[in-house]
Amino acid sequence: MSLAPMKTKAAIPMTATAKVIIVEEENALSRSLQDDLEAHDIAVACVFSKLDEEASLVFGADALVIDPKSMRENGHDLLDRFSGLRSSLPVILTPNPKDSGDDLAFDGASTVQRLQKPYAVPTLCNLIGRMADVSGHAVNDHDYVTALVETDRLLPNLSVEFQSKQSLKNDKIVGYEALTRIKTRRALNPAIIFSDLVDVAVEVEATLVVIDESIRLATALAKRGKTVPVSFNCSAILMTYRRFVDALISRLKQADVPPNTLMLEITEESRVVDVDRLAAVCHVLREHGLRISIDDYGTGLANLERIAKIPFDELKLDKTIFDACYDGDLPMSLLTSMLDFCRSRKARSVIEGIETKHHLAQARLLGADFGQGFYWGCAVPPKYFVPGW
Repeated sequence: MSLAPMKTKAAIPMTATAKVIIVEEENALSRSLQDDLEAHDIAVACVFSKLDEEASLVFGADALVIDPKSMRENGHDLLDRFSGLRSSLPVILTPNPKDSGDDLAFDGASTVQRLQKPYAVPTLCNLIGRMADVSGHAVNDHDYVTALVETDRLLPNLSVEFQSKQSLKNDKIVGYEALTRIKTRRALNPAIIFSDLVDVAVEVEATLVVIDESIRLATALAKRGKTVPVSFNCSAILMTYRRFVDALISRLKQADVPPNTLMLEITEESRVVDVDRLAAVCHVLREHGLRISIDDYGTGLANLERIAKIPFDELKLDKTIFDACYDGDLPMSLLTSMLDFCRSRKARSVIEGIETKHHLAQARLLGADFGQGFYWGCAVPPKYFVPGW
């Protein structure tokens, strides 16, 4: 399906950093490599298909890390295309016993190293660090997403991972939240996709991809006797579009899951939304068995009106407000008053951003129902907790 091009918006804040493009196949090793390099402040974009080349050209690079086998199998001419953009581009090759890799060379490139897979991350970081010249260029994820949209590569490159939500009473898993990633650029903030930086048609299709994966997980869990809720994020503005709401209701009717095992998390955003209309839609969706959560509470100006009018089943206190209270920048009474409000509404409370045992102890002292954060682990593909996915 062809998606509408992005709207032109104000520039996104950019960070100057070393950039590397990895030509590989999409698997657990390449995902792990992306995450490891990004953790060392090296921006990474992957090329898993010839169709990903356009976005990689927009991303730019200080170096290429190439698996020659993947390059040839997918018919890449990425090297030739980069040769017209850079006077010199270092290339790191995976050695192939049957091939020296010389057929991948071009005049503007030089093979600086041949590394075995799985790559030794410290070695790779040192090589890239020596080759990189970050002056005058930066990572612009807005332009990267634009290129994906214009080449119909955004939806094929979306992946959905899930992070657990835990009971603060006994640490048991009480739900999962769907989190979106772009396969070729895992570090990209998905807020770029689910915002006014993209055409609404793109946001609708991307959100439906996440919903479908969430329903699929909820179905698999229900068949195994695990009926914990699976939640997905949705911007408030989408919930005022009839086409999206109709598509969502259609999926809810067809979903083979017990009632209340799917939850919609309304995300905070800058776009102005008619709260009365939003509340009316929430009432309709709840009639179809969908639970409602208000996400990111404490980060925006519209929250007070929303929690007053929207029939919510859960309120998630954002990591930023929890951190501010934990650090003493805001009074802890701010959190306790919100937790009291949730109890008065017979709604569950969730504290986000729990990363240490001290965070966990504080959240328990506050009396919140649930917690979410890296203390229990990051988001992972569903195959890690659903055998045979």
